[in-house]
Order: sequence, then structure tokens, then C-alpha cells
Amino acid sequence: MKIHDSDDVLFLLERSAKDLTQSQRLVALLYAASEQRADGAVLVRAAELAATVGMTGPAFSRTRKEMVEKGWLEEAGTIGRLKVYRLPTAISRQRVGGHLRVVGE
Repeated sequence: MKIHDSDDVLFLLERSAKDLTQSQRLVALLYAASEQRADGAVLVRAAELAATVGMTGPAFSRTRKEMVEKGWLEEAGTIGRLKVYRLPTAISRQRVGGHLRVVGE
């Protein structure tokens, strides 16, 4: 799922309001705004993502793990020993009439 404009940001904020904490919502926005490969996986290193939102590495890792447990992130494979994650496609399919879409579709 990739953000393209402010309406996409608002959709993601509204969609996540009841499910996620503020830190988790920041991470969801970060994943949706980051460069992605064709399947939606974000290849940016966790340390760089954490720094972008002002989180420590352990806090980012914990937040990401919580989001996986809640179904807001999913593992999209590995590169060597590193796991890569993406937002699930089901979230973007709930956006009707907008740009937010599954990457590669």
C-alpha cells in the first residue's frame, strides 16, 4: 500500500484510529509513505525508519511486532537474515475511490 496524496493520509489515520496507538499509527504511515518494491515490501532498514519518526531501535522493533500481532503489518520475506515487512493489502482495498492502492496493481 502506497500513499499518494493527503486524502490517502487521512484515510489511513481514520482507519487506524481505533486499532492502533499513536506510535503504531506513525509506523503505519511511515510504511505507507516509504519506497516499496512491487509486492509492497519496504526495504528501508529498521534503524533508518526508526530515526525518521524519532524512535529508538528497540521501541521501533517492539512497535512493529505489536502491529504484526494486530494484523497491521505482515512479513513479506527476507533479505539474508533481515525480515522485510509491508502493510496488508486488505487495508488498502477498503479505500473506495482514492489513490491508496496495493503496490503492483
